[in-house]
Amino acid sequence: MKMLDTEKLKFLKLAGLGLAALLVLGLVFWFNFGTTKTDQTTKETKTTTKQTKKSEGSELTTDYVEAFLTAYFTKKDLGENRNRYLPFMTEGAYQQEVNSEEEPATQAYKGYVVDTKLKSATIYIDEENHVVLAQVSYTQTQLQKKNDYTNAQTDVLSNSTLRISYIKQDKKYLVNQIESILIVDTLTASQEASMPTLNQPTPEQSTEEGDN
Repeated sequence: MKMLDTEKLKFLKLAGLGLAALLVLGLVFWFNFGTTKTDQTTKETKTTTKQTKKSEGSELTTDYVEAFLTAYFTKKDLGENRNRYLPFMTEGAYQQEVNSEEEPATQAYKGYVVDTKLKSATIYIDEENHVVLAQVSYTQTQLQKKNDYTNAQTDVLSNSTLRISYIKQDKKYLVNQIESILIVDTLTASQEASMPTLNQPTPEQSTEEGDN
């Protein structure tokens, strides 16, 4: 009977060791599986992020246009922001902008109109023709003396309406032309004719004046 109990005890010990070994192997497998899954998820996230960065500008979106407007309007002084708006423009459009900034009439404001910041932008996109109409508001600081902030007028608000034409180069939309326009320029001939004209007599008034 004692011999039988000894055999049972050995058997139970072996069974316990086997279960412990299986448990350890299971934990090792689970840990490795979890680590591999985490690494795979991290790699997928990085890949997605890279793809998102690469795809910037592949579509003409409000966010993409606003990013250009921010780079275009926000500047410490005339020409300071060229390196920021350059990536959004074709070479021809960029050179045209630089030439405009170098004109004497424009250079006259350098050092006097500073700290320009985009305040807001209302953007309309013509996806078929790749044209954007942007109504923007921006603030500036106006100095009485060049580079002297004494008695400066800060946060002077200005508004502008731009028509921006885009073309697609190397799978990215780039600004090809910028025009400053009046909002009435967007009206058709019939719409413009229907607008009331200030200080202009009506046909009835013209007839009465002729009779007098």
